[in-house]
Amino acid sequence: MGRLHLFELEDQTWLPSAIRDGVTDFLEFAVVKGEIYKNIEPQLMQAIADSNEKQVVDLCSGGGGAWASLAAKLPASVEKVLLTDLYPNTSALEQRSKDSGGKILYSKEAVNAMQVPHSMQGFRTLFSSFHHFRPEAATKILQDAVKQNAPIAILESTQRHPLLILYMFFTPILAMLSTPMIRPLRASRFIFTYLLPLIPLVILFDGIVSCLRTYTPKELIALTDKLEANDYQWQAGVAKMGKLPVGVTYLIGLPKKRGD
Repeated sequence: MGRLHLFELEDQTWLPSAIRDGVTDFLEFAVVKGEIYKNIEPQLMQAIADSNEKQVVDLCSGGGGAWASLAAKLPASVEKVLLTDLYPNTSALEQRSKDSGGKILYSKEAVNAMQVPHSMQGFRTLFSSFHHFRPEAATKILQDAVKQNAPIAILESTQRHPLLILYMFFTPILAMLSTPMIRPLRASRFIFTYLLPLIPLVILFDGIVSCLRTYTPKELIALTDKLEANDYQWQAGVAKMGKLPVGVTYLIGLPKKRGD
């Protein structure tokens, strides 16, 4: 199945923030409770250690759930994690920061993953967000990292696989079951989950589209072939979930002077 770059509702500027935040809240809750990135964790932490960076800069963070579970496992040399997004879910990011005891910080300002401020130096990560970008924009994200000599890791929990697409049809039920457990509690989340179930419907629609938009390891490597001044060591693959044919698709890039 070829990659289809269909639109996701969460990407639309007209989507009310209450619904967008409700979607990201559920996704981050699912990431933490489901330990979605557990199988890629050793490889990611080794890459961060090899980079010798003291800070992780997470792009397109959403609610920051991935680092809520991973921050405690960072190499001792890493001092902090900075969460950023073009549409910051500030209430969720603030909660992540409080829960981390200061290990996780966040930017209240919008941050474009294709033009990361020079002041935000560190190991860049993107969790379950790279598929939102068409090849041209995805290449710009990688090129900006290369231009600033920043190590980078792309990690996607979706794949163009029938099993994952089937799973998406169960996500509205999961969203309804988990809403009372998601913190902080918000009246808007309950309204748009139970009274007018727009959040579960957006989760279903965007989940299916996300699978269809996700790059394969081969396609990710093809993007790196287009980069200028690309003196990087790139690795791509799928960290599978046990015996299942699905898992976390990843692309990790280190400047060769750091990765050798």
